[in-house]
Formats: sequence, structure tokens, C-alpha cells
Amino acid sequence: MRTDVLSRTVADLSARVRWVLLAERGAERDGLLQRVAPGVKLAGTVALVVVAVTRATLGGAAAMLALAVALAAASRLPPRAVAGRVGGPTLVAAVVVAPQAALLPGPSLWGTPLTTTGTTYVLVFVTRVAAAATLLTVLVLTTRVSALLAGARRLRVPRTAVVLVGVTYRYLLVFFGELGRMTGARRARTRREPTLRETWRDSGAFLSTFLVRTIERSERVGRAARARGGGGVGGYDRTTALTRADAAFGAVVVTVAATAVVLA
Repeated sequence: MRTDVLSRTVADLSARVRWVLLAERGAERDGLLQRVAPGVKLAGTVALVVVAVTRATLGGAAAMLALAVALAAASRLPPRAVAGRVGGPTLVAAVVVAPQAALLPGPSLWGTPLTTTGTTYVLVFVTRVAAAATLLTVLVLTTRVSALLAGARRLRVPRTAVVLVGVTYRYLLVFFGELGRMTGARRARTRREPTLRETWRDSGAFLSTFLVRTIERSERVGRAARARGGGGVGGYDRTTALTRADAAFGAVVVTVAATAVVLA
């Protein structure tokens, strides 16, 4: 039985997070949203997320989730990649809100401690989270980070906020990359399987060394960015005319928003 809990947990966490952060292959596919301008895509997705999280009925939330899934399919995104990113937030939301199914007053559900009011609330809440998470996942998987940041600048998002997001993204890659390398080096130097007591005893030294190394590496990344002209956002082609894909996505967004306003 393996007892090196620290190495296994840290390695799995590092690999998982880097898989999420480096998901840019979807942007190379020939799909609907890949042909939409980043600025239009960002603004439209934000509008759809607002509509999704404000749905008060299960039918409305389910319709937004269905729309998000349809956009993912039209963009030719791998279902496993989408589900892998949506499943985590949805599961967390379900765990957090699950007690409300029994705490909210209302008629009993089939003679159980659950109430119909509470169960409906939980289902609506989880569906809204799933819809919003799917929409944001589709946005990220169909747009390169650099294009997404440039699109935000075109929408007049404050430059400071955009630069902070870009720097944070770079640092997260450095952070978890260093974590994976240190875990691999630790495994290579370990000749025998450590006991649980030894694992926890060495955890403090491992984490302190890791934090020092990530700070030093992040400083080198910052100096390299400044040497190349700073950590700003690259240019954005403002002369490109809107395409049919932009018009189609815009029409979807306007239709959904108008319908939500009418049904509100």
C-alpha cells in the first residue's frame, strides 16, 4: 500500500490544474465560436451567464444549460474536456446547497425529510451553476488567453485589470509547473516508500522550499516580461469587419436576452 500521500496528491493536483490552464487546443478547431471575434464572444458570453444565473425556474435554467451544451457541440469541443471542467464547480455547488432540500419549509417529498420547495431550489441552483460553468468553459476552450485579454481591452475593460489577469495566469503556470517538477524530483530521490509519519514530517520542509522557489522563479518571469516590453496586452486588430459567425452568435445572444426579459 502506497503511503506517500503528499507526492501523489500534489502531483495529481499539479497535473490537473495545468491541464485546465493549458487547454488551448480547442481554439484551433473549426467550430462556430472559434470564428467569432474575441470581443463579441466575451461580451455575448457574459450576457448569457447573467441570463443563466438569474433564471428562477428549473425549466429556464435547464434551457440555458441546453443552449450552453449546444454551443459546445457547435464549436466541436470534446465532451470529456467540457465535462471535466464543468463537473468540479457543479459538484461543489451541489454539496454546498444540498442541505436546503431538507431545511426549506414546504410539503414533504414522497414522505421523506426532503421538501418539494427545497428540492426544487437545489435543482434550480445546481442547474444554473452548471449552465454558467459550461458557458464559461466554452469561452475559455474556444479562445486563446492572449486573444481573450485583447478582446477585453477592446471592450474598454481597464488595462490594469486585464494586466493583473494576464500576470496571474502566467504565475499560476509557473506555480504549478514548479510544483510538479519538485514532486518528481522528490520521488526520484526517494529509494523506499516513506511511512505516513515520515511523509507528514517532511511536508513542512517541502512546502517551504516550494514557496521560496516559486517566488524566485516568478521574479525571473517578471524580469523577462519587462525585458520584452512589459506585461501588457498585445495589440488587437480593430479593422476586421464582423463576420457571419459574429452575427449569428450576436443574434443568439439578443434573442435569449430578449426572451428572458419578456418572461421575467
